[in-house]
Amino acid sequence: MSDSEKPTSCTGEGPSLSDEEKPRLFLGVDGGGTSTEACVMDGAGNILGTGRGGPANINYVSESVLRDSIRTAVSESLKMSGATLTDIAGACLALAGAGDDNPRRIRQAVSSFFGSCPFTVVEDTHSALAAAHGEGDGIVVIAGTGSNCLGVRSGRYVSAGGYGALLGDEGSAYSIALRGLRKVMRAFDGREAPTPLVEELLAAAGASKPRDLIHITLAMDRTAIAALSQVVFRAADERSEEGALEILRAEAGMLVELICAVARSLDFKAPGVGARGGCFRSKSYLTALEEALKKAMPGARLFHSTTPASHGAAILAKAHFAGNPREPAR
Repeated sequence: MSDSEKPTSCTGEGPSLSDEEKPRLFLGVDGGGTSTEACVMDGAGNILGTGRGGPANINYVSESVLRDSIRTAVSESLKMSGATLTDIAGACLALAGAGDDNPRRIRQAVSSFFGSCPFTVVEDTHSALAAAHGEGDGIVVIAGTGSNCLGVRSGRYVSAGGYGALLGDEGSAYSIALRGLRKVMRAFDGREAPTPLVEELLAAAGASKPRDLIHITLAMDRTAIAALSQVVFRAADERSEEGALEILRAEAGMLVELICAVARSLDFKAPGVGARGGCFRSKSYLTALEEALKKAMPGARLFHSTTPASHGAAILAKAHFAGNPREPAR
């Protein structure tokens, strides 16, 4: 094990406590395509320390980058809390891309860093769900660059969506931006009336005329296209532009389809639904989702969930490892 991979040492002074005297601590890690967050939580649910690192989606970064991102975030959280990895009763790594065979690759990448500290690996939707509902039942719908939906009832998990830009991502920033760009082209053809939103999207994309969007968008990646959704959100939030509101209502309806599919599978009649992700910083979009959900499932309760996902991961770690003996990292 290299020095950089050794568990962080505690620099605090004073007599050491026996294992029986030490409080039980849990570590939550949430990582995605942009950044990684970590937190240390005690048995009462108090957050003692937090940290941040780089990207940790193993589908898009190397195993060494993933390991470095997690190590940085975890080390910062441990330093702030005054703890070491040997003080951690269990950790949960909730990471984007942790599906299929990737949990095995993730474990191999980080096992040297975690050493004897036990940890489990789940997809990041699970930490979002726990951040919204704790250890209780409910549904979370996520709308950021992409979109996803996950629910749990009596320990049974059901998901809908999360299939990426080509096969899914309904209701996401990417899908909202794409619908806006298509509105530009429809107005250009005369298939619908132009609105101020058309000119604003052209300007934001760096296009002088609609046909310029053909080559401009071909050169843009998913994240760059998704960023154009901010034009739609501003138009809706700041001046209630009808074209923008129309887009948000349509996309909110797509998210409600995901929510209803999960609710049916779990036999929920009136679930609590946490809305998470950058898209819901738009009040207009959150309102559109609330109105669409009320029509489709009158008893459901929508709320904006803003608890950090790393806290949700720590909740999962506590639920998984509390009362369990320490075991080797898996």
